[in-house]
Amino acid sequence: MVKKEEKIFVAHYREYDSTIQTVQEHMYGTAKLSRKFAEKIGLADIGELIGLLHDLGKATDLFNNYIKSRVGLLKESDKGYIEEGELRVDHSTAGAQYIYGKSNLSDARLKSILALVIRSHHGGLLDVISPDGEIPLYDKLSKDINLTRLEEAIESCPKEIMNRIIELLNSDIENDFKIILDKTNKFNHDLISDEDIKKANDKNLEFYQHTARMFSLGMVVKYLFSCLIDADRQDTADFDIPIQKRIRQNGMYIEWNVLIDRLEEKLASFKPQNHIDDIRTDIAGRCLQVATQSNNIFQLTVPTGGGKTLSSLRFALRHAEFNNMDRVIYVVPFTTIIDQNADVVRNILELESERGSIVLEHHSNLTKEDEVYKGNTSQTKLLSENWDCPIVFTTMVQLLESLFNGGTRNIRRLHQLANSVIIFDEIQTLDVKMVYMFNTAMKFLVEFCNSSVVLCTATQPLLDNINPFVHSLNISDNQRIILNPDLLHKRLSRVDLKDITKEEGWTLQQVAELATNQLNSGKSVLVIVNTKKSAKEIYEKLEESDCNCYHLSTDMCPVHRTDTLDKMISELKNSKINTAKPVVCVSTALIEAGVDVDFDVVIRFTAGLDSIVQAAGRCNRNGKLKGKGITFIVNPQDENLKMLKDILKGKEITERVLREYKTNPELYGYDLLSPMALRQYYSYYFYSRNDEMDYKTKLRDYDIEDSLFSLLSSNKKSILTSKAKSKLTKEVALPFAFKTAGNNFKAIDSYTQGVIVPYGEKGRDLVNKLCEAEDIRQIYPLLREAQRYSVNLFKYRMDKLFESKVIREIQEGYGIYYLAYDEHYNKNFGLVDEVEIIDSMIL
Repeated sequence: MVKKEEKIFVAHYREYDSTIQTVQEHMYGTAKLSRKFAEKIGLADIGELIGLLHDLGKATDLFNNYIKSRVGLLKESDKGYIEEGELRVDHSTAGAQYIYGKSNLSDARLKSILALVIRSHHGGLLDVISPDGEIPLYDKLSKDINLTRLEEAIESCPKEIMNRIIELLNSDIENDFKIILDKTNKFNHDLISDEDIKKANDKNLEFYQHTARMFSLGMVVKYLFSCLIDADRQDTADFDIPIQKRIRQNGMYIEWNVLIDRLEEKLASFKPQNHIDDIRTDIAGRCLQVATQSNNIFQLTVPTGGGKTLSSLRFALRHAEFNNMDRVIYVVPFTTIIDQNADVVRNILELESERGSIVLEHHSNLTKEDEVYKGNTSQTKLLSENWDCPIVFTTMVQLLESLFNGGTRNIRRLHQLANSVIIFDEIQTLDVKMVYMFNTAMKFLVEFCNSSVVLCTATQPLLDNINPFVHSLNISDNQRIILNPDLLHKRLSRVDLKDITKEEGWTLQQVAELATNQLNSGKSVLVIVNTKKSAKEIYEKLEESDCNCYHLSTDMCPVHRTDTLDKMISELKNSKINTAKPVVCVSTALIEAGVDVDFDVVIRFTAGLDSIVQAAGRCNRNGKLKGKGITFIVNPQDENLKMLKDILKGKEITERVLREYKTNPELYGYDLLSPMALRQYYSYYFYSRNDEMDYKTKLRDYDIEDSLFSLLSSNKKSILTSKAKSKLTKEVALPFAFKTAGNNFKAIDSYTQGVIVPYGEKGRDLVNKLCEAEDIRQIYPLLREAQRYSVNLFKYRMDKLFESKVIREIQEGYGIYYLAYDEHYNKNFGLVDEVEIIDSMIL
């Protein structure tokens, strides 16, 4: 008997060589990758299952005709041709309906999770229950199966795929999921046990514990969604651009012991020059000593200038090797730190022949997902980074967006956080509204994903002492890499802090004169301000002085800032050994977090005490002055911080601390730069902002106030609203409002978009190559390089410059933008334009 030939269903079409990727090939390819990613948390079979089912709806004649019509395989005169825009073909629902309505799974939560992940793979995770009480997921699962063509898809799907789906459904996936559920039910138990909560007889505490555990279950959903999205995008990208598949490392990285040997060789080459170097050696030794612990959350509290970049790397490499981890992710608050630190690490760990394969920098989003300009195109999806490197340098913004933003672009990186060492440099810059979400997510990564988290800073915030305590991090003494930070601070003390604030405040002219007086005495001076506007004005006042004058802000692309820093550091060294002109730099706060510069004098505008301590860390950093360096605190007149709530609140608490210190210095250990002083500052700061830590906000599209932490955990308000509207007639398996939370999440207060700028010959050459590229295969390898020639702009400014054609798209539909006119990029200030309302106020 002749076997009936199976129909070929098209998943994707490669135009340049007229090649088809079948639905069967794409299902297998996606399932293989998704299985690999999900295996890291013990859900390999579930990962494979969602990969096989995600595009089940493509195995229909309607979708086949639709895609063939779009790519030219069907002509207008052919039978079955579908006009563009004639109808929208739903291919995401069938697989979800199969799991939810036809599978033999008994666990309602598991069925709902799988259905949610599959149905959401285009557009981002849906709300299960929305703030208005609607139930979007279940409404979509109830869609008429004649419209989703479920039965046809099942019948048409290749039999070996359907057999594998059934085999997986009959495997141990429910038991695998039960193990995960048991983890969620025990989540936080080490911090505060259920028995302790019962003894306390505190219903609120019981509810807080419930929300933390539901949040951890929500993170499981996000993790599985990340596995599917990255697998889907990778398989599609590797079909569209076969060369990309050969370039991709897929986790097959250089051995950790090779990188460890390279780092140890470099550390051994450092010869101590003074007692500061001896202390740095001690810190690095301690990091090596504690690296052979199992995965956990660690604190590395080191005074500024203590060498924590290489010390933390030493810990991370040894820890990754000891625990068989996949990668080290270095998370920094500002791109400035990436510029400097990534170069340091790259020069140590990468040979010339290995450039780009060991250290990855991920600065900004040069491609965008939401439809602000040209929208969400297949090109932008293919160009997204997924952190496929053993050492990744990225920003706090990028990491938080991977965890909490909506859509599909950012979340594809989430699974890469599993089985990783994640180093947070300058953790004190975490926005207070993120605290509950951040802490709970970090505990999830450690407890579910075999990751380790290292919180590095000189100014350690009290993340292990949050109210309510269930939202704290659990950090015991053996997780504190430095056992006595107060003693270490005294050993490294090399700066005096002088409070010269005055009742009437300082004018910018007076600040410039203060700097000039210090310069005239032969000292190098760093002035750190709160806004770009202040930085520009003071720079212009000092520019005519007989000195080498520099300016730094985030309007300058990373390469521009690096060049400026390199030149400035060289001038600083020259000024120490000859009669060269003194150096002055006027900068926003970007310089005070992790940037290795050393000035004789620092002038800091009033801000949070943590910022002031960081600023002082740029003063006499290497201890080479005969006496101590001096950091002045000044309070500027008429400073407009109304759009900068965090700086304003920190400034107010610091003013309280300065007043108290004058009458009760013992409370601060007689030293405002000490860890003891910072603990007192943070106790005031966190207490004053305790009600903000769950990310309260007025929800877009709803006239409702709620917290994102609630939407991602218990979603209590939405459930009550839904019951009141009789939408929920029984208890739902899942409560989450993922889409609403994602749409309302902002890692910083305004959306930003990366714009490539024509800085220098290289920047102009990159812009020209991107504009001239004939297809995406030429664009992809250029984008990583373009990260370093990009400036992030807020939406209002982006809109203005785009409308005036100062910013243009490199090619229509790619969603990648460049600065079209050289005169809009200034050699001192970077990108310049007439719009200076909000953007001039931020870093």
